[in-house]
Amino acid sequence: MLVKIAPFVMIIATTWLIVSVIINLMKYRLKRRMVETNLNDQKLINAILESNTDPDDKKRNVLKWIFLGLFGGFGLIVQEFLPYSMDESILPYGVLCIFLSTGLLAYYLIAYYFPKNQGKN
Repeated sequence: MLVKIAPFVMIIATTWLIVSVIINLMKYRLKRRMVETNLNDQKLINAILESNTDPDDKKRNVLKWIFLGLFGGFGLIVQEFLPYSMDESILPYGVLCIFLSTGLLAYYLIAYYFPKNQGKN
């Protein structure tokens, strides 16, 4: 099964690497252009260079990846104990999708639903 997944993982990793290099190159070119043109407006510089995410969004993003990793790991552990034929069964993908979806649901409930309901009590 790992032999079938390895090319897909390599394609995703290569694409991610290329995209991150392009993004960093564009950020560098933007900053260099700003220096070359002597841009002096501090508000405009802050609007261009600073990210629009606040610390709460960053915390929620970390929480999301923690839940995805945790529930994805649980899914992999559970599928290890299920009887299935590795050559012709798609059961492992279903189990992993269900656990990842459960992780995203738990993230949504903790990050968005419960804080809104706490203010009503």
